[in-house]
Amino acid sequence: MSKKYLVWAGFALLPVGLVLLVTVGPADISVGEAFSVILSKLKSPFSQPMDSAYRIVWLLRLPRLLMAALVGGGLAVCGAVLQAFFRNPMADPYIIGLSSGAALGTALSYVTGA
Repeated sequence: MSKKYLVWAGFALLPVGLVLLVTVGPADISVGEAFSVILSKLKSPFSQPMDSAYRIVWLLRLPRLLMAALVGGGLAVCGAVLQAFFRNPMADPYIIGLSSGAALGTALSYVTGA
């Protein structure tokens, strides 16, 4: 199996994984409930049922999972760019000081309150 098929399989399994991960947590939400909340919201975006499953899935868990997927994808792209730029499969952010710059930016934003 080539790498292209593995990439497409990963993209195909991402929504399935997100729906399954929405059900994980202290509140008992089944896969069917999570799927129905997501589908009902996608069919009519202006309707807002106010039951607990809607609040937990749509307002808490799904945004957190989508942000985690976006951040993970961004980090993967940045790592691939570093590896391609330096032509080194072991390239890391410490090579040109990216980690130190990120720490400086974090410290400055914390001190200035930005």
